[in-house]
Amino acid sequence: MEKYFGPEGILASKVQGFEPRPGQLEMARAVFDSFRGSDTLLAEAGTGTGKTWAYLVPAMLSQKKVVVSTGTKTLQDQILDHDIPFLRENIDSRLKVVCLKGRRNYLCKRRFLEFCYQPSLFSREEATLFRRFQKWAATSHSGDRSEIHWLPDNFRAWNDVCSSSEYCLGRQCPEFSRCYLTRVRTEAAQADIVVVNHHLFFADMALRQKGLDGVLPEYDAVVFDEAHLLEDVAGEYFGVHFSSFALAQLSRDIVKGCGGVDKTDSSAVLAVGRQLEVLSRLFAQGLAHPGGGTGRFRFEPGKAGGDFAGTYGQIVHALDELPAMVKPFEEKAENLGCAGRRAIELSTALTALVEQKDQSLVYWQEVGQQGVFLNGTPVEVGPILGELLFANVSSVVMTSATLSVAGAFDFVRKGLGVPAGGRELLVQSPFEYEKQAIAYIPLRFPAPNEATFCARMADEAAQIIEKTCGRTLLLFTSYKNMHEVHNIVEGRISFPLLVQGQKTKRALLQEFKEKVESVLFATSSFWQGIDVPGEALSCVIIDKLPFEVPDDPVTAARLDRIAGQGGNGFYEYQVPRAAIQLKQGIGRLIRSSGDRGVIAVFDIRMLTKSYGKVFVKSLPPCRIIHSLGQIDTFLGSF
Repeated sequence: MEKYFGPEGILASKVQGFEPRPGQLEMARAVFDSFRGSDTLLAEAGTGTGKTWAYLVPAMLSQKKVVVSTGTKTLQDQILDHDIPFLRENIDSRLKVVCLKGRRNYLCKRRFLEFCYQPSLFSREEATLFRRFQKWAATSHSGDRSEIHWLPDNFRAWNDVCSSSEYCLGRQCPEFSRCYLTRVRTEAAQADIVVVNHHLFFADMALRQKGLDGVLPEYDAVVFDEAHLLEDVAGEYFGVHFSSFALAQLSRDIVKGCGGVDKTDSSAVLAVGRQLEVLSRLFAQGLAHPGGGTGRFRFEPGKAGGDFAGTYGQIVHALDELPAMVKPFEEKAENLGCAGRRAIELSTALTALVEQKDQSLVYWQEVGQQGVFLNGTPVEVGPILGELLFANVSSVVMTSATLSVAGAFDFVRKGLGVPAGGRELLVQSPFEYEKQAIAYIPLRFPAPNEATFCARMADEAAQIIEKTCGRTLLLFTSYKNMHEVHNIVEGRISFPLLVQGQKTKRALLQEFKEKVESVLFATSSFWQGIDVPGEALSCVIIDKLPFEVPDDPVTAARLDRIAGQGGNGFYEYQVPRAAIQLKQGIGRLIRSSGDRGVIAVFDIRMLTKSYGKVFVKSLPPCRIIHSLGQIDTFLGSF
């Protein structure tokens, strides 16, 4: 590793302005040793360490088949568009790297041809876009949607032409030999490094757990970047799911499939298809939250409204009957064959969710605009990963800028089931936080639950924004606080104000970067995964400590499990989770050695509560101040 990352190393000779970083070299050595010794590594690497190269170079040299799994598309694009081309050009021109995405990212040739024969478009604008879309489909080598930058996210026809698993015919498909997904999987099997995201990685692992063919090729080692996201993502794939939306979609596909066969023969199938549409509405009505609200709630079948038990019984009966009914039409109408398989999956999932026999799951429902979604989520992910990941993969590297809590890895090690005895590495950021940033925490301030909190926060936030000449990202733990503070601040400052929800996240970030003096008000999705280096961001303001809502069904179940084991859920789960989230939010500020800025957290509990010390220790090593006047002194020094 010294040969590559040292002062006289290959990277120093190839990269103009390359500065050897001891932390990067230390991490590269740890990753290389993990690959060589076939063990686990937990590595927190502060912003600016250069952790991506610190695991890519060892992966190149390991002679192992390595999967690199990322948490965000931004990091995935950086690896594929910048890091890999550079390393291939300067270190190993024979390096084979393939990016494998979820199947819905790829065009399905068979479904596309069927759709073109009888297109159903939702608007004149979509019809215009579809003509341009057809030209792309005729020339694309990869069939990857990411090639079409001009296609809106809400282009509904994509759902009718993508390579969804529900409609895949496998080797029976007439387009199998020309399938984009088949081609990219073949390329991945021959690659040295396969880049995926966390969702695809765990979707593959869940398929293998069920004895089905996986999506990924066989591999020897895996690197999880942005590993602080793993517990939540893994939980999505080792549970059970059912929705009124999926039931309605199956109904529409059956009706559409019956249009291609003799109406007399398919009349019974058509009747079941239409019955399922009615049942999907009754199902959603029975589970609708009183008052028409949306959100996440415990799923308790016995308390459901209407004749839920009767509706459930009719749905299961119809789904169970469907496979035998559609079997005679499988060759004439391929979609009906797929419908039979989907019906079995939906029936099995719904039965498991209603009977709730698996005590390792917490059962909950989410009421949204598109229907009701039922979920059974593992209360503990650690035992599952211990059995399926760590017991089967020789080398596992987990890295992030935020893995530790107050300098220790105990929380993430327990939550992810990381075996004892593995390596741990804590690499501080090379940035000089003592000179580059200050953290303002007021000494006297309303508590977050007091009625005057938002008004007081708006007053001080406006003063800070004036001092930094805009250039501020305000991160909130709720939409309520965000809108209340924005409404107060709006008439008091002259800088452009941007609010989450006005535009897409991508469009807001682009405008925030381009309008250097702008101020962005945002919530959860902006706390991590965004990068705004330079003068466009000189201040990060946070309303309060990002504790998760304790009555969220998954959080509540995990707190109950800890309490049942004699522990304290608040200190063992909520505080560590909130500390990692706080570190993520604060990490948006200093992204390069030239950045300067102010961190402000308006939560007095950091100074008044015993657990506040955990959050103070989670701050970067910068000076903590308690007076707004000290911000002027700090900014005046530049």
